[in-house]
Amino acid sequence: MMEHLPECHKRAHLVRHHECGPDGSMKLQLLLDCLQDIAAEHAEKLGCGMEDLVKNKRIWVLSRLRIRILRLPALKDELELLTYPSGHDRLSAFRQYRISCGGDELVQGSSAWVMLDGATYRPIPMAKVFEEPLPANEEKPRYFEKFEKFPLSEGTTLGTYRVGCGDIDLNCHLNNAVYARYITDALEHLQKDASRRIEEMQINFQHAGQLDDEIICSGTIEESKFCIRGGDFFTAGGILRSN
Repeated sequence: MMEHLPECHKRAHLVRHHECGPDGSMKLQLLLDCLQDIAAEHAEKLGCGMEDLVKNKRIWVLSRLRIRILRLPALKDELELLTYPSGHDRLSAFRQYRISCGGDELVQGSSAWVMLDGATYRPIPMAKVFEEPLPANEEKPRYFEKFEKFPLSEGTTLGTYRVGCGDIDLNCHLNNAVYARYITDALEHLQKDASRRIEEMQINFQHAGQLDDEIICSGTIEESKFCIRGGDFFTAGGILRSN
């Protein structure tokens, strides 16, 4: 049966007007939406998509996401999105991403996912998740070999957000990509155009936001490094390109 599982999944995506900011580049939140969508599409093909999980009362939760932006996609770019699983440890399944345009790589990424029991919200060991393992794609690139930890210091308070109805996803939680909007706003408060100069960024998702939750964002930029904290909900950090 395993030879029938699609090792990777790819599709085209045209960057549209509503996905871009004033400079014509793709907004960070919309970029993360693309990664989230293609991962969900591949999970369905692998038999572990949302409909399959609902039957077994299970939920995929994004735990870590780390990306490298070589160039932000721009208006009317014809993108090729690619994703594939890349093994697992005891509790996390790993996945890789690549966004290209005209043969040039624009974005590379790695993520870690945890499967939760839908009733208890406790993690399920990967050994108990699948009857047979997903394709490991050992010959394909792992864009990041590890995920970083970030300091607990909060820095300057930069903004307060209340989770609204439009932010809630199919799992009845704050959608993962919305955190990118908070990060973008925080970086712009700290330094003009900083959000357009992200070279590398990692988000550690710590606590699922619910409707009406209040998320207070704080952070710092020191030289080329930034760290953004959203209370107990998330931490993010990365590197900015120079002007």
